[in-house]
Amino acid sequence: MTVIIDLLGALMVATLLMLMVITFQLQFRDTADRTIFAAQMMSHEQRACKELNNIIALVGVNYPIDSLVVIQADSTRLQFRTFWDYQGNMMTNTANTLSLTLSNSTTDVGRELDILQSASPVYDLGSILWLEELRFRYYDINDSLMGSVVTGSDLGRIYFIDVNMTFKRDPPDITTTPLRVKVQQRCYLMNRYLRHSP
Repeated sequence: MTVIIDLLGALMVATLLMLMVITFQLQFRDTADRTIFAAQMMSHEQRACKELNNIIALVGVNYPIDSLVVIQADSTRLQFRTFWDYQGNMMTNTANTLSLTLSNSTTDVGRELDILQSASPVYDLGSILWLEELRFRYYDINDSLMGSVVTGSDLGRIYFIDVNMTFKRDPPDITTTPLRVKVQQRCYLMNRYLRHSP
């Protein structure tokens, strides 16, 4: 009888140890999934910031410094002229119009920033995804805020832009809250900024 009780006790201890190992492995896998997810999101945000900075730096390339090259500047849309072909990554003899516009529709990848060159999408599926919010704020050469909407002759006074973005992405585990990251960066209109003479 004691042998049976000892065997049942050993079986219970072994079962408990197995459950502990399985629970540990599931928690370890869940933590690894969250870490990989966060790392992928951070990588996406870094690429997005780099691309935005590269595009905004192209404002007015090969235009005279006093040219009015910014066509539209509001809180979610920037449109400008440049002789740089962003899609072909080279200087051209014909003027191109580049525009950055936050899409109005929400898709499986959140809202996206549409990048258009001469009214054609640069990327078929978008490049900057999972946006929840985007806001441009414009500044003159003296670091004075011009506002989120600039019109008329004031468009020629823009020298740099603060870009505020909120990225939102649902995590792999549906029971956890979405990952939100706020990013702020300052992008210079390099053609104008470097050629400015006080």
